Amino acid sequence: MARIIGIPSVGPDLSDNISAHFGHCEYFVGVELLDDNTLQKAFSLQNMGHSGCMEPVINMKNRNVTDMIVGGIGGRPFMGFLQMGINLYQGVEGSINQNIELLLQGKLKPLGGPSCGGGGHAEGAQCN
Repeated sequence: MARIIGIPSVGPDLSDNISAHFGHCEYFVGVELLDDNTLQKAFSLQNMGHSGCMEPVINMKNRNVTDMIVGGIGGRPFMGFLQMGINLYQGVEGSINQNIELLLQGKLKPLGGPSCGGGGHAEGAQCN
């Protein structure tokens, strides 16, 4: 089975930065790791909003995403990814390419629970 890494981002290109907030990203980008360890963009979807927290989770599952790198994610989508069998990793500020390289080098930590990355959250605010 192909390994497809999904990343919420601020733009559609691999040179664009990852988004600090899963559900509030501008794009969802998927990158396939090919047999020769090269990377190929699998998809780039503009986030047009969603009516429920599970919509983007199901969308990623339907696109055969095996791993997600996120800056911040709320509890409901976090649990959804776990239920779908999609691995979650805590991304770092930087480009999609940089985060994928860190993942492949084993330098990104598996996400142990919901997190909210980036600024702009009031105490107790929920991100998704």
